[in-house]
Amino acid sequence: MCGARFIVDSMCGKLARWLRILGCDTLYVDPTKDDSDILEIVKERILVTSDRALARRAANSGIRVLLVPEDLGEALSIVSGAAGVRLRIDPRDTRCPFCNSPLVVVSREGLPDGVPREVIRSHTRFLLCPGCGKVFWFGTHYWNMLRFLAGVKKIRRPGPLTGGPVMRGDGNDL
Repeated sequence: MCGARFIVDSMCGKLARWLRILGCDTLYVDPTKDDSDILEIVKERILVTSDRALARRAANSGIRVLLVPEDLGEALSIVSGAAGVRLRIDPRDTRCPFCNSPLVVVSREGLPDGVPREVIRSHTRFLLCPGCGKVFWFGTHYWNMLRFLAGVKKIRRPGPLTGGPVMRGDGNDL
């Protein structure tokens, strides 16, 4: 289970989905929110952004912030190193990439209507989102995600950062 809780701005939507898949409680900020609104809702979460100005404002407000590059693999590597997020998918801890609800492991019998018959015949375990009703299974997309994570693990990442509100992972000053 991921111990860190994040809030991710609209510039890092793919990263938000990945953090949820990795088991992290991750809020995604609506793109219509301005920086001031974002800073008001952060609370006890780590703000993840690729927006330097927002990162600077957050840091000046005492908010823990992680400035990440736009590259998804590099961003995941930085978040993993700085916040201790494990780069592995554990179906028991995974959250819905769409609504952030914890997923539930179910068998064929626990599936709602609408799942294609060929999927039901070829799989025995599924993940069901009690929040939005989406169903996930361990098919080609899952194996591609595991390959992607294996590549991310090879990226040199910083160690945990301590002291002060700012967590920087890309080597650039705020």
